[in-house]
Amino acid sequence: MENEIKVVSLFSGIGGFEVGLENSMLKYKVVFSSEIDKYASISYLSNFKDNNLSGDITIISEKDIPEHDLLVAGFPCQAFSIAGKRKGFEDTRGTLFFDVARILKEKKPKYILLENVKNLVSHNHGETFKKMINVLNEIGYTLDFSIINSSEAGVPQNRERTYIVGILNKKVDDVLFDTRSYKLQNLKGKLEYKGFNFFDTLTFNNRQNYIIDIIDDIFDEKYLINGEKITNYLAEIDLNYIKKVNKKIVKVFDLPKDIYNDLERQRRVYSIYGISPTILARSDATKILIEKGDKYLIRKITPKECFRLQGFKESFIKNIIDNSSISMTQAYKQAGNAVSPPVITGILNHLYIDYISKDKEISFIDLFCGLGGFRIALEKLGAKCSFSSDIDINVKNIYAKNFNEMPYGDITKISSEVIPNHDILCAGFPCQPFSLAGKRLGFDDVRGTLFFDVARILHDKQPKGFILENVKGIVNHDSGRTLERILSILDEIGYECKYEVLNAKDFGIPQNRERWYCVGIRKDLKYKIKKFIFPEKEELKLSILDIIDDNIVDPKYKISESCRKNINIHIEKRNIKITDITLASEIRPSRCVFNNKGFSNCLTAKMGTGGSNVPVIVKKGRKFTEKECLKLMGFPENYIIGEGYQAYKQIGNSVVVPLIEKIARNLIYVLKNE
Repeated sequence: MENEIKVVSLFSGIGGFEVGLENSMLKYKVVFSSEIDKYASISYLSNFKDNNLSGDITIISEKDIPEHDLLVAGFPCQAFSIAGKRKGFEDTRGTLFFDVARILKEKKPKYILLENVKNLVSHNHGETFKKMINVLNEIGYTLDFSIINSSEAGVPQNRERTYIVGILNKKVDDVLFDTRSYKLQNLKGKLEYKGFNFFDTLTFNNRQNYIIDIIDDIFDEKYLINGEKITNYLAEIDLNYIKKVNKKIVKVFDLPKDIYNDLERQRRVYSIYGISPTILARSDATKILIEKGDKYLIRKITPKECFRLQGFKESFIKNIIDNSSISMTQAYKQAGNAVSPPVITGILNHLYIDYISKDKEISFIDLFCGLGGFRIALEKLGAKCSFSSDIDINVKNIYAKNFNEMPYGDITKISSEVIPNHDILCAGFPCQPFSLAGKRLGFDDVRGTLFFDVARILHDKQPKGFILENVKGIVNHDSGRTLERILSILDEIGYECKYEVLNAKDFGIPQNRERWYCVGIRKDLKYKIKKFIFPEKEELKLSILDIIDDNIVDPKYKISESCRKNINIHIEKRNIKITDITLASEIRPSRCVFNNKGFSNCLTAKMGTGGSNVPVIVKKGRKFTEKECLKLMGFPENYIIGEGYQAYKQIGNSVVVPLIEKIARNLIYVLKNE
């Protein structure tokens, strides 16, 4: 579906967020959902059979979560609720927030919507909430938060919950407001965080409901609170209370303890002309006063009515209540743990009208496209590719298999008029003229002039920005004169630039691959290159062991006897310790490079020339497969690649996808938010 928002739902419960989505303006598809509770899962599946429901999120890798645009999560309340032990992050379940955070960090959806208990903002003197906000900011989200009462959305229940909305890389607002709470207004003034104003303009236009609107006239007598003492008490007291609807909790009386021996909260009886107190995840539901003929009766709200108090529709409720697997106790629990769908709908509609529908799509072109590494990275960020080109027919065929379109050919023969207007130009122009691996002829080399085709298109089409990639040797080639010339030309055609040499192993990929990256922004725009920052280094958490496939048995990947002999000679001669992560490269009688560092040496196009140019996993006696090499470049699992030397050459010529994504994200942030 065009413009379909892909949604991931965590701690899905019975599907309150999903009902909110159903009733919203969004065109969406839930691509993943998770719930650990057996009975909540049964109820969820009774209404949502096609939402890819999984179980315990703590044992699901963030890499296995599908790409998505919106993440919603009502992570468990106990760790932050006054109903629980208030251990917060010291409570094991409190760390479930970090399961949300690790998925956000890995997948970077554009939008997030989180729900928790009201007291989240004050737990542990505000330190719990401060920590959460800081973590979300660090991942890249600009945030707003507020405490919303479900009664605002017309729900006949006094239910205050904390809601957090985040938009990835959104521009920060200078002054932050909270029109619902003076306390939160003060908190927003004191907290140091990246925020924007969202909830202050959120309104609900729903019809207000009251308890009288959601209760059944016919009900099972097991819900009655009766007995001789209660009957006598009701006959004796004066019940002349106002029977007029009121958007408040209206308590009629407290049952005396000698009449009904329970906690004070359980002895409160409420008017059906008001709204209910907060329903909880237990069976001691709200007690109401009703009239039957000339008599007053006290009864509990039924499970079905509890779902109505949350704003669920009748067909949804029926599918749960009619399920024989769900006991009365479970039904009460599920209703009390749910989010209020009308609140979710209102928030999502506000997000859609004010942000999603106005979110301008960034377009880009992909020159010297190769396998499409730039395209994968930028499309993951929501950008649209409007043109691609490559001269190599073999790589063009692979590109077409993965993107369902054949790139244009030789860029030197393509007029700028053929190329559509675009926002970002991407080009990993051929490495050889500037590479230590080549002849280092630079601009005197015919292929070196391909940079001028990049410059020609920049001059003629004037995109807002560009990302260029090349070998690190470009920095000092010809004593720096090559790079000086490149930057001079970019300046002449109207661009301010920043460049850095970055290593893939510093950005989550276990490969020692240093490359030159250059980002430019057009001078005449209000965007300034000084606003762009290259991504910060991060700890390498993957190793070669995460890349190696232990199930490879195909003999074509086995090394030759002469190669094995050369490796063994060097092992014995130099007393090399061999482990599961030991790699060997540049293998010949006079030389062999061993690597026990947990990351691969740089993969190069030389892998396509045969011999022992593909790194060897020493213990397994085989070289990396094409798929393993793709993983070392950060390509997705489902990428279609060929076999043999052409595939290895294509991979060695490619870009590291996650690193391009991080650079592109920062550029798009500047272009969209200045």
